[in-house]
Amino acid sequence: MVISIVIILVAYVAIQTWSVINLSPSLLWNRAKYKKFAELQEKLQWDNFLMYRVTQRSNDGIRYFPERNFFLITGSPYFIKIDRGGNKVFELENSPKLKFLDAINCYVTTEDGIYDFSAESPRIEHFAEVLNKDTALSNKVWVEEFFGKFYNTADVVLFSYHTELVNREAVYFRQHGKWIKLYTPKSSSFIYAEGSKIECKINKEQILPKWQDEHFLKDVQNATYSNGLRYTDSYITPFNSDNVFFSDQKLEYIKKGKLKTLAFAKETYTTEGYLNPGIPNQFYGTAYYDLAIENTTLNFKTVANKASFRGEIETYLHVFELPAKYAAQSNVRFLTYDYSTNFHENKKQGVYIIKNIGN
Repeated sequence: MVISIVIILVAYVAIQTWSVINLSPSLLWNRAKYKKFAELQEKLQWDNFLMYRVTQRSNDGIRYFPERNFFLITGSPYFIKIDRGGNKVFELENSPKLKFLDAINCYVTTEDGIYDFSAESPRIEHFAEVLNKDTALSNKVWVEEFFGKFYNTADVVLFSYHTELVNREAVYFRQHGKWIKLYTPKSSSFIYAEGSKIECKINKEQILPKWQDEHFLKDVQNATYSNGLRYTDSYITPFNSDNVFFSDQKLEYIKKGKLKTLAFAKETYTTEGYLNPGIPNQFYGTAYYDLAIENTTLNFKTVANKASFRGEIETYLHVFELPAKYAAQSNVRFLTYDYSTNFHENKKQGVYIIKNIGN
């Protein structure tokens, strides 16, 4: 009897570990229920909530701007403004026609002007003046007669390392609602890159930009932030003792939405490895989920994967929430699906907005 039980257990482990046959008790007992789950798709509605897809790529960044109470989603081909109610109010595509140069805070700079996404109706604001394009200004004149004068009276100051001129940086000033573009002197080092940040230093003094306060959201459950690189607390902490590397880590975030993985159904596999005789080392299939928000639950399913032997299910899903200090300003949250391989994909990647449609 004992030998028979051992044989059965070994066979069960072998089938579960090295085949696409699904013997998971959760799947066997709940198969009919899971089949009714909706696919993650363009639009899902339940109780007082609507979840809809607004982008179709992985690892788009999501930032929040508390002063004007809006969100900005950024990816390679687009910039999308979402209002406090979760509605898409403006989208700008990065096409050759745009003549894109840089994205700074909530501003997109082009050769012709600047888009201010904090405006109620963003549009291109053409430059009132473009100065020092011919590199006529010396460093001393540039600092004393131009930069200092504009910096002191401007309500927005942006530093850019990316212009249409080779080896030339620029400073953008907004004065009395008008934009001025000031190129740096030739071969100056006033504007420079410090890691991923663009800094300005004049006469050994660090000069701060003037722009809107911005913050990333956080998936508290997975300790992950909504920047494009999906920083985690474990990655940030060794570099962030003074909160300079990633200042949002010092903020408090409260988990309101909870995503629970109910089961994973194997459908196919890969056998990577030069000496692998054909043993599966990665399974791909469908995972089934509970998304609980404010005492309501959405059930859905989408593609996931897991390593063959005791591997964790890789869901590629995050539920991003606002910092606690701003949570009362908007009830919007975001679900992102960052599926990262083209094997067994279902083309459902992107940012999904979850908005309240109740009274």
